[in-house]
Amino acid sequence: MITPPTPDNENERQRALDATGLLNSGPVERFDRLTRLARQYFSVPIALVSLIDHERQWFKSRQGLDAEETPRNLSFCGHAILSSSPLIVENALEDPRFATNPLVTEAPKIRFYAGAPLHTVDGYRIGTLCLIDVQPRTFSAEQIGMLVDLAATAEELIQVDEISQQSYLSLESELRTSRERLTKLVAQLPGTIYQFRRFPDGHMTFPFSSPQIQQLYGITPAQAAEDATPAFERIHPDDLDAISASIEHSANTLEDWTATFRVARQENDYRWITGQAKPERLIDGSTLWHGYLQDIHEQELARLFLGKSEARLRGLFEFSPIGIALNDMATGQFIDLNDALLLPTGYTRDEFVSLSYWDVTPIEYQPAEEQALLSLKSTGRYGPYEKEYVRKDGSRYPVRLQGMLSQEQDGRQVIWSLIEDITERRKLDKMKDQFIATVSHELRTPLTSIKGSLGLLNGGAAGPLPSKAQALLSTAERNAQRLFVLINDLLDMEKLVAGKMPMNLSMQWLAPLLDEIIESMDGYSKQHQVSIPTPHEWPRVQVNVDAPRLAQALSNLLSNAIKFSPQGEAVEVQVKPYANTVEISVCDHGPGIDPIFRAQLFQRFSQADGSDTRKLPGTGLGLAISQEICQQMGGEVGYREAIGGGANFFIVLPRVLS
Repeated sequence: MITPPTPDNENERQRALDATGLLNSGPVERFDRLTRLARQYFSVPIALVSLIDHERQWFKSRQGLDAEETPRNLSFCGHAILSSSPLIVENALEDPRFATNPLVTEAPKIRFYAGAPLHTVDGYRIGTLCLIDVQPRTFSAEQIGMLVDLAATAEELIQVDEISQQSYLSLESELRTSRERLTKLVAQLPGTIYQFRRFPDGHMTFPFSSPQIQQLYGITPAQAAEDATPAFERIHPDDLDAISASIEHSANTLEDWTATFRVARQENDYRWITGQAKPERLIDGSTLWHGYLQDIHEQELARLFLGKSEARLRGLFEFSPIGIALNDMATGQFIDLNDALLLPTGYTRDEFVSLSYWDVTPIEYQPAEEQALLSLKSTGRYGPYEKEYVRKDGSRYPVRLQGMLSQEQDGRQVIWSLIEDITERRKLDKMKDQFIATVSHELRTPLTSIKGSLGLLNGGAAGPLPSKAQALLSTAERNAQRLFVLINDLLDMEKLVAGKMPMNLSMQWLAPLLDEIIESMDGYSKQHQVSIPTPHEWPRVQVNVDAPRLAQALSNLLSNAIKFSPQGEAVEVQVKPYANTVEISVCDHGPGIDPIFRAQLFQRFSQADGSDTRKLPGTGLGLAISQEICQQMGGEVGYREAIGGGANFFIVLPRVLS
């Protein structure tokens, strides 16, 4: 397959595509009419209007295809936009540009392609009108001409959209400029400046008001000077009594008037307004207020929303089954905490809040705490990690912590932490490990005897057996061997997790270790008709490892690769040295790993096919054991997709620099 080259004017071409606005809109019927017509006229299963974006080809209109987009590097249209002439591929299997393309070898199995490029007003080729068939076919000059005509129609639609988009942007720019000028003028005033007068007979007016009053109350300054009643008619009914009472109180006491209320701009469309005014008594007994009114709708909605959000968050905080704490970063003092954190400690809330973070943390966890603080300062987060908390009675219980750094409005730094009591989980893990260890040890001795006896019988120690009995005996011996491997894996995992498996690390050259490990897999690979080629010379790298344990970890990866490889394929082993590490990768050409299963890859007893009828044997412990071994040697095991399909597992180890 040949990836379509990037046009020399790619940046300008991409800007022209973006400027059309086509990428930001959904399906358009006028384009769909064209693709329906093209599909019917040319009798093809698929007709598309395709736009070539940064890393994808996106289908503005599609007939006969469910996908909305495909990668640009796989696209036929990526080739088609390199020229203004139509691109015709009568049989993709015979064209070296496309023969191995996944869109050819896999669904939708393209065989025939015909695409005519689509141009913007300035001549940039931004996509194609294209036809696709799953059968090879020829395309006459008349058909090419018809395709070009249809593409020209699509171009006209695109160019109309492009011109409309440009006009819209120009108009939007002009409106923005006008709005900015108006905003600058209005910004000189703090809102609507006014005078409000209430006469002894109850009549009310606005003797003076700035022009903004019309926007606020829907009346001009001249109308407001005659009668203020229309302004009161716009106040929300639920707020009107409170406003009238506040005006009455201010008139009687000559105290400053302040209020926040809602005013109708349109029917049932209210906005929040705040007002403030200073009253004075006039000679005729009327009261005159001097003040201003200001629209605070967004701020008030934000305040109300914030209040609701705080109430919801407080509910989540209080009812969370996991402990949550807020601590002062500088002192470690507890500022707030929920009941889930308080419950296992034995302290009352007042007692706990008076404690420092260090009062409930055993001294031996100080290095871990310092590491967490370092992580907070560098990344703003810490954890998750496990430690113990000290109860009021001095006893301890295990917890799992993680948290993040935050900043209060006063600039003080605080730490939000999730603190989960994992006592029950630890008990369950211990019970599980004890059960596995007991079962493994109790089964191992009798199974060894059974396996040996079966081996003797199968080897003819009791004389020749009937063919049916011999077949049953062979099956029994194979299953006994599988059970024996499972028990050994269980014991290895138990020792690794418990830290009871000694690691005798020594500095060694990696090359002879790899040769020995690969040679030990020779019989198994031949049994599956899979090869493991080795290079003429491995990179000269030294590592500090326990050789038998490294062999065990790498053998697990190799056996998996062999087991899942098709017959006749090769398992590739590569060594990549880096500055301080070295990577050993094992790559196969099998089915790969289901993305849904990848999160469970290194968990104990995890198998992609966990059914009772799975075709390939295994305990589900190999990867977990390899991970534990490598971690205890200061390394790790990882996974990534192999280029071209398959699985690629790798071991990363610290490199010894001579």
